[in-house]
Amino acid sequence: MREAELSSGLALTNQIENNLWETWSNFGRGPGCALHDEHGALWFETPVPIIPYNGVLKFQVSENPDRRIGAIVEHFQCRQVPFMWIVHPSSQPTDLPSRLTRYGLKDVEPIYGMARSLADLPEVPRLPEAIEIRKVADERDASAFYQFAAWRWNIPKEHAPQYAFIVSELRLGLPASKAHLWQAWRKGRPVAKAGMYLGSGSAGIYGVATKPEARRFGLARALTLIALHEARTSGYQVAVLHSTPMAEALYQSIGFATLAEFRLFASEEVMV
Repeated sequence: MREAELSSGLALTNQIENNLWETWSNFGRGPGCALHDEHGALWFETPVPIIPYNGVLKFQVSENPDRRIGAIVEHFQCRQVPFMWIVHPSSQPTDLPSRLTRYGLKDVEPIYGMARSLADLPEVPRLPEAIEIRKVADERDASAFYQFAAWRWNIPKEHAPQYAFIVSELRLGLPASKAHLWQAWRKGRPVAKAGMYLGSGSAGIYGVATKPEARRFGLARALTLIALHEARTSGYQVAVLHSTPMAEALYQSIGFATLAEFRLFASEEVMV
């Protein structure tokens, strides 16, 4: 991005949206999945019947929006799977939240779209000697990540192999992949993780999570900064992410600014 664009809140908000759409679209391209990109609506479905692995990523529909909303809702109801619906800054119609509520979707929580320049990054903090951070670069580490993600999202045991098969399409650890993942290990077990997707002209931070026994070690901060430093080395100028209200202060302390509010709607109550 050019410097003038970096200073534009609108341009950065567009980057936040575009990186999200490109990243999550990958889940619709995996084995047994489907990606629908039709007339202003972008949504995906997978064989994993839990949130967030089925849902609507983009909705910019000005003509007959209720008919389109109803068709998507009915589709997931026929499949009998819960699904999410992300309301983003450029969503259309502008009263989309109230329309989704009328169709029975629940307003789960706000998600803050954040961005920062990669020109002046803090140093990665020192960690306890018992902690090792390494990038996923082989099948053993990738397998450990699949198990970590299954824990994070409460993926049923019978669907864990499907999830691993789908995510393997991201080609984690391979040189040509846009997806990168780091894990913090303690006593031979991964206890924290952070992912980065290099898409749509920006470095998107995703999937930052720490297990309860490893909190207060600063692992989320360290993993995020490691990813940002690699993005800068790769020539990227801006990083974006989507934060829960609980994590917003952490990312602000790293230099991210909150630029836009997204809202997560879902067909049932979920914890994110």
